[in-house]
This record gives sequence, structure tokens and C-alpha cells, in this order.
Amino acid sequence: MRIRITALFMSLLFVFAAGCGQITTDTEDDWLEKAALNVDISEEELYKAALKEDVLIVYTVSTRTVQTKEAFEKAYPGLVVEIRDLRSPDLVDKVAENFAEGRTSCDVVICNDNSGEFKSRLVDTGAVVPYLSPEIKTKMKDGHVGECISFLDEAELLFYNSRLFETQPISNIWELTESRFSGMIYIPNPLRSFSTYAFIAATFDHADELEEAYKSWCGCDFDRKDGTAPEALWKEISKNAVFTNSSDEVMEALNTDKAMLGIMISSKLRYKNMGYGFEPAYRLTPFTGCRTTVSVMLARNSQNVNSAKLFIDFLLGGADGTGDGYKPFRTPGAWSARTDVGDGTDTPLSEIDLLYPNADSMIARKDEFYKFWSECLKDQTNR
Repeated sequence: MRIRITALFMSLLFVFAAGCGQITTDTEDDWLEKAALNVDISEEELYKAALKEDVLIVYTVSTRTVQTKEAFEKAYPGLVVEIRDLRSPDLVDKVAENFAEGRTSCDVVICNDNSGEFKSRLVDTGAVVPYLSPEIKTKMKDGHVGECISFLDEAELLFYNSRLFETQPISNIWELTESRFSGMIYIPNPLRSFSTYAFIAATFDHADELEEAYKSWCGCDFDRKDGTAPEALWKEISKNAVFTNSSDEVMEALNTDKAMLGIMISSKLRYKNMGYGFEPAYRLTPFTGCRTTVSVMLARNSQNVNSAKLFIDFLLGGADGTGDGYKPFRTPGAWSARTDVGDGTDTPLSEIDLLYPNADSMIARKDEFYKFWSECLKDQTNR
């Protein structure tokens, strides 16, 4: 049963809040103390307290969260969850703006934490905070619990059109610059996709490896007079590329004869079960993509803290990992964040030629990367 607001003032306040985000009056220290993020509370106690709260608002970049919502409402009768599906840049903008204005528009945030934007604008500022029950914390893989709660591993990587190629058509990343692929490589715009941005930005920390791969590809040393190897690689690839708004568009192009190759998020592998014709390129010199992670965080100043805690624990599969909340994410193209829960993908991350992005490096070089990619996209538009 939901709380019924009877006082006229409170009614007006909540009408206003519905339109522009809930106004918070507690100080941040007061909220943290009341939130009791480090106190071990039983599932039963959380549920009882959650029944006294309002509708839980979840901002997410994954449509699979809808399945978790449905399972959550079934498991906890009386609780209601509202899912708001947003692209990563829009989600970060919205949460950051509301926090800066002293308002909160959501309770739980599910977002890619790959490009440095999520960390610098939401985590480092305290706009979102980590929460996970002690029971589940002990069962998380190394590196998945800290200032962020990373509940899922994925990868941004190269795919090929299996309707056009029986086997992987390239073995070296520099082959993507060859004219035979002109207009046949689909890539999400890195200024709109955190995952694509993370992959490309990560290559700038691996110039030596790209130079070695260049020599293997063309039989001569890389000439640095016109810039670094990463700059040269992506400038040339951008000449062959068709830039899209999302991985979904890449996936659709790979399912036709529009694209031979494409870069997209690995979670799209689940669509192969629906007949889509593409395959991942797991091995490529010197790398085929980068590891990406998805975080679930509690929004600072959330007014539905108990519901949020319950939802986050449910999302991770509960104490033993077998709960229905985690099942929508245990699909091909995903890897579990828990030691006691198997991956959704047969091939381990360790057997894929992946980079592991350095968020601090990407934050420090943000202006450089944005300028570089803006120029690449401008050059392509002018051709």
C-alpha cells in the first residue's frame, strides 16, 4: 500500500516534483546517514520499509531492465517500478543536472561506466553512490565492487557479416583501412556511444602495439611524421565507415548486405538466436575491441532508498545469484560479475583480444579525443 499524502502543501509539492524531479531538503550528510548504506538489513526488513515508499524510478541504458522490473514486481507485491530507457550521454546529463540543482529525478541508475563520463560526472561528484548487500559483496569478482558496482561485463568489439563471409575475413585491425571495405564498415558514432568511444580512446594508450601490427600488415615501419598510429588508424577507418546512432543500427546493417563489418556491443549476440547473421571476431591483431562494464548505482538523495536497495540486490540475483532479476542479463555477449554465477557467453573474456580502458586516462584526454573525432566526422561529411 502506498503512502497517501493528505496535507495540501505536501500534495502541491509532489505535483511539482512529478514535473521536474523531487526536491530534496535534507543535507547530503543527513541523507547518507538515513540511507544507512553500510548497515546489514534483511530482505524482509527492506521489503517492509519499501512498502511505505513511492514508485521506484530507474534510469537505465538497457532494455533488459524491463524484464527485471516485471520479475521484481511479481516477487514483491505492492512495489511498483518505473523504467526510463535513456542513451548513456543523455542519462549522465540528466542525472548530473538534477543533482547540481539539488533535485533527484530517479532512485537507481544503470549505465555503462566505460568512457570516463559516468565516473567524472556522477561517481566523482557523488551524484550516485554504490550500494550492495554484504551477502552479495563477498560473491563479486575482483574489481567489480568499489566506488562503482559493476554488475555485468560486456565488450565493444568487431563483428562480421556471416551471410557474406563463411569465416572471419580479416586478421589484422589495419585491414579495416583497405578500400575493399569502403562504405561497408558500420560503427556507432563515438561521440554518442560511450562503449565505442571507450574502445577507440583506449587504443591511444597502445600506440606501440598498433605500430607492430602495422609492420605485420604492410611489411614496413609506421611513419610517425603525420601523427600517431592510433590517429592514422582511425582517420583511415573513418573514410571507410558509416557512422550510426547505436549498436542496434549496426546489428541491422550486418543482417543485410549493407555491411561487411561492424563494431558494436557484444550483448547483441543474443539476437543470433533470432536468426541474425553475424559473428564476433574474438581474435584480431593486436586487438578486436575493449572490455566494457555496466554499473548499477543508487542515486544520491533518492527518496525511495529501501526500494532501491531491494531492487539492486534483486538485479544481482539475490543472495545466491539464482533470482530472476539477473537472468535477463545472463545472455550471449555478457559475462557475469559474480563468482558463483556462470557467464552467458561460452568464450571467456580472457580468450578475446580485448583492451581494458583506463577511465582516468580518458578523462584527462577528453578534450583531445573529442576534437580528434569531431574532425574525423567533419572530414567524412565533407567528402
